[in-house]
Amino acid sequence: MFFATADGMRPAPLSHNPFNALVMPRPIAWISTVDANGVANLAPYSYFNAVAAEPPYVMFAPNAVAPGAMKDTYRNLAAVPEFVVNLVCEADGEAMNASSKPYPPEIDEFEACGIARLPGNLVRPPRVASAKAALECRVYQTVHLPPRGGRENHVVIGEVIGIHIADDVITPQGLVDERLLAPLARLGYMNYGKLGAIFAMQRPD
Repeated sequence: MFFATADGMRPAPLSHNPFNALVMPRPIAWISTVDANGVANLAPYSYFNAVAAEPPYVMFAPNAVAPGAMKDTYRNLAAVPEFVVNLVCEADGEAMNASSKPYPPEIDEFEACGIARLPGNLVRPPRVASAKAALECRVYQTVHLPPRGGRENHVVIGEVIGIHIADDVITPQGLVDERLLAPLARLGYMNYGKLGAIFAMQRPD
Protein backbone atom coordinates (compact mmCIF):
# COMPACT_ATOMS: atom_id res chain seq x y z
CA MET A 1 0.00 0.00 0.00
CA PHE A 2 0.94 3.65 -0.27
CA PHE A 3 -0.52 6.72 1.39
CA ALA A 4 0.33 10.41 1.56
CA THR A 5 0.90 11.41 5.19
CA ALA A 6 -0.88 14.72 4.66
CA ASP A 7 -4.11 12.75 4.23
CA GLY A 8 -3.83 11.16 7.67
CA MET A 9 -1.80 8.44 9.34
CA ARG A 10 -4.49 5.74 9.65
CA PRO A 11 -5.86 4.96 6.18
CA ALA A 12 -7.68 1.65 5.70
CA PRO A 13 -6.83 -1.09 6.39
CA LEU A 14 -4.57 0.40 9.12
CA SER A 15 -6.24 0.86 12.50
CA HIS A 16 -3.26 2.60 14.15
CA ASN A 17 -0.47 4.92 13.05
CA PRO A 18 2.17 2.53 11.60
CA PHE A 19 5.14 4.88 11.88
CA ASN A 20 6.58 3.54 15.16
CA ALA A 21 6.25 -0.04 13.90
CA LEU A 22 8.23 0.84 10.77
CA VAL A 23 11.07 2.87 12.29
CA MET A 24 12.31 0.38 14.87
CA PRO A 25 13.92 -0.92 16.99
CA ARG A 26 14.61 2.35 18.78
CA PRO A 27 16.85 2.78 21.83
CA ILE A 28 15.16 4.22 24.90
CA ALA A 29 16.52 7.34 26.57
CA TRP A 30 15.43 7.59 30.20
CA ILE A 31 15.83 11.34 30.51
CA SER A 32 16.40 12.97 33.89
CA THR A 33 16.06 16.74 34.32
CA VAL A 34 15.46 19.21 37.13
CA ASP A 35 13.24 22.26 37.32
CA ALA A 36 14.26 25.71 38.56
CA ASN A 37 13.61 24.59 42.15
CA GLY A 38 15.70 21.44 41.81
CA VAL A 39 12.77 19.00 41.62
CA ALA A 40 13.82 16.04 39.49
CA ASN A 41 11.86 14.56 36.59
CA LEU A 42 12.46 11.19 34.97
CA ALA A 43 10.74 10.11 31.76
CA PRO A 44 11.42 7.67 28.88
CA TYR A 45 11.73 8.73 25.23
CA SER A 46 12.17 6.39 22.29
CA TYR A 47 12.46 9.17 19.74
CA PHE A 48 16.14 9.23 20.61
CA ASN A 49 19.50 8.48 19.07
CA ALA A 50 23.14 9.48 18.73
CA VAL A 51 23.89 11.95 15.94
CA ALA A 52 27.67 12.45 16.21
CA ALA A 53 30.49 10.51 17.86
CA GLU A 54 33.43 12.85 18.33
CA PRO A 55 32.53 15.18 19.84
CA PRO A 56 29.45 13.21 20.93
CA TYR A 57 25.95 14.60 20.45
CA VAL A 58 22.52 13.03 20.96
CA MET A 59 18.97 14.03 20.14
CA PHE A 60 15.56 13.24 21.58
CA ALA A 61 12.06 14.52 20.97
CA PRO A 62 9.91 15.56 23.98
CA ASN A 63 6.79 15.91 21.83
CA ALA A 64 3.47 17.04 23.30
CA VAL A 65 0.85 14.33 23.73
CA ALA A 66 -2.09 16.70 23.20
CA PRO A 67 -2.77 20.26 21.99
CA GLY A 68 -1.71 22.82 24.56
CA ALA A 69 0.20 20.23 26.59
CA MET A 70 3.90 20.40 27.36
CA LYS A 71 6.18 17.65 28.62
CA ASP A 72 7.72 18.29 32.03
CA THR A 73 11.08 17.42 30.48
CA TYR A 74 10.74 20.16 27.87
CA ARG A 75 9.61 22.69 30.49
CA ASN A 76 12.53 21.80 32.77
CA LEU A 77 15.09 22.20 29.97
CA ALA A 78 13.90 25.76 29.41
CA ALA A 79 14.83 26.52 33.04
CA VAL A 80 17.87 24.26 33.46
CA PRO A 81 19.34 23.28 30.05
CA GLU A 82 21.01 20.08 31.23
CA PHE A 83 19.90 16.46 31.17
CA VAL A 84 21.08 12.89 31.64
CA VAL A 85 20.34 10.11 29.16
CA ASN A 86 20.09 6.93 31.22
CA LEU A 87 20.26 3.96 28.84
CA VAL A 88 17.51 1.47 29.66
CA CYS A 89 18.56 -2.14 30.24
CA GLU A 90 16.27 -5.15 30.54
CA ALA A 91 16.42 -5.13 34.34
CA ASP A 92 15.12 -1.55 34.46
CA GLY A 93 12.19 -2.11 32.10
CA GLU A 94 9.42 -2.15 34.70
CA ALA A 95 10.75 0.91 36.51
CA MET A 96 11.13 2.77 33.21
CA ASN A 97 7.55 1.97 32.29
CA ALA A 98 6.30 3.09 35.73
CA SER A 99 8.02 6.46 35.29
CA SER A 100 6.09 7.08 32.05
CA LYS A 101 2.93 7.76 34.08
CA PRO A 102 1.83 11.40 33.63
CA TYR A 103 2.68 12.66 37.12
CA PRO A 104 2.12 16.35 37.97
CA PRO A 105 5.20 18.57 37.46
CA GLU A 106 5.87 18.88 41.19
CA ILE A 107 6.21 15.09 41.59
CA ASP A 108 9.70 13.58 41.56
CA GLU A 109 9.50 10.32 39.57
CA PHE A 110 12.60 8.95 41.29
CA GLU A 111 10.73 9.12 44.59
CA ALA A 112 7.29 8.20 43.24
CA CYS A 113 8.59 5.07 41.49
CA GLY A 114 11.20 4.06 44.07
CA ILE A 115 14.13 4.54 41.68
CA ALA A 116 17.55 5.03 43.26
CA ARG A 117 19.60 8.00 42.05
CA LEU A 118 23.16 9.21 42.01
CA PRO A 119 24.32 12.81 41.53
CA GLY A 120 25.60 13.98 38.18
CA ASN A 121 29.30 14.80 37.97
CA LEU A 122 29.04 17.74 35.56
CA VAL A 123 25.29 18.47 35.40
CA ARG A 124 22.60 19.25 37.95
CA PRO A 125 20.12 16.45 37.15
CA PRO A 126 20.72 13.12 38.91
CA ARG A 127 21.21 9.84 37.09
CA VAL A 128 19.59 6.44 37.55
CA ALA A 129 21.82 4.43 39.88
CA SER A 130 21.06 1.09 38.21
CA ALA A 131 21.66 2.26 34.63
CA LYS A 132 24.55 0.42 32.97
CA ALA A 133 25.39 3.60 31.05
CA ALA A 134 24.44 7.25 31.37
CA LEU A 135 25.27 10.33 29.30
CA GLU A 136 25.50 13.72 30.98
CA CYS A 137 24.40 16.34 28.47
CA ARG A 138 24.12 20.07 27.98
CA VAL A 139 21.45 21.42 25.60
CA TYR A 140 23.06 22.57 22.37
CA GLN A 141 19.96 23.49 20.37
CA THR A 142 16.22 22.91 20.32
CA VAL A 143 14.55 22.59 16.93
CA HIS A 144 10.83 23.36 16.74
CA LEU A 145 9.05 21.22 14.15
CA PRO A 146 5.79 22.21 12.44
CA PRO A 147 2.84 21.17 14.62
CA ARG A 148 -0.13 19.22 13.35
CA GLY A 149 -3.52 19.23 15.04
CA GLY A 150 -2.24 21.65 17.67
CA ARG A 151 0.38 19.24 19.04
CA GLU A 152 3.84 20.77 19.37
CA ASN A 153 6.88 18.77 18.26
CA HIS A 154 10.45 19.52 19.34
CA VAL A 155 13.89 18.00 18.84
CA VAL A 156 16.44 18.64 21.58
CA ILE A 157 20.07 18.25 20.57
CA GLY A 158 22.46 17.74 23.45
CA GLU A 159 26.23 17.80 23.72
CA VAL A 160 27.45 14.82 25.74
CA ILE A 161 29.91 16.24 28.27
CA GLY A 162 30.30 13.17 30.50
CA ILE A 163 29.78 9.42 30.19
CA HIS A 164 29.20 6.80 32.90
CA ILE A 165 29.77 3.13 32.02
CA ALA A 166 29.37 0.26 34.49
CA ASP A 167 32.70 -1.50 34.92
CA ASP A 168 31.09 -4.92 34.57
CA VAL A 169 30.07 -4.33 30.93
CA ILE A 170 33.62 -3.49 29.77
CA THR A 171 35.60 -6.41 28.35
CA PRO A 172 39.33 -7.06 28.94
CA GLN A 173 39.83 -5.84 25.36
CA GLY A 174 38.48 -2.43 26.32
CA LEU A 175 35.13 -2.79 24.53
CA VAL A 176 31.57 -2.38 25.77
CA ASP A 177 29.89 -5.79 25.60
CA GLU A 178 26.43 -5.21 24.09
CA ARG A 179 25.13 -8.44 25.61
CA LEU A 180 26.07 -7.31 29.12
CA LEU A 181 24.62 -3.86 28.46
CA ALA A 182 21.36 -5.71 27.66
CA PRO A 183 19.51 -2.75 26.12
CA LEU A 184 15.74 -2.65 25.94
CA ALA A 185 14.39 -1.41 22.60
CA ARG A 186 11.07 0.19 21.70
CA LEU A 187 9.13 -1.36 18.85
CA GLY A 188 5.72 -0.42 17.50
CA TYR A 189 2.56 0.10 19.53
CA MET A 190 3.12 -1.18 23.14
CA ASN A 191 5.83 -3.65 22.13
CA TYR A 192 9.44 -3.86 23.28
CA GLY A 193 12.39 -5.99 22.22
CA LYS A 194 15.68 -7.39 23.51
CA LEU A 195 18.93 -8.13 21.71
CA GLY A 196 18.79 -11.09 19.37
CA ALA A 197 21.70 -12.51 17.38
CA ILE A 198 24.80 -10.33 17.17
CA PHE A 199 27.19 -10.62 14.25
CA ALA A 200 30.02 -8.59 12.79
CA MET A 201 30.17 -7.29 9.22
CA GLN A 202 33.39 -5.64 8.11
CA ARG A 203 33.19 -2.59 5.87
CA PRO A 204 34.72 -2.96 2.40
CA ASP A 205 38.07 -1.30 1.71
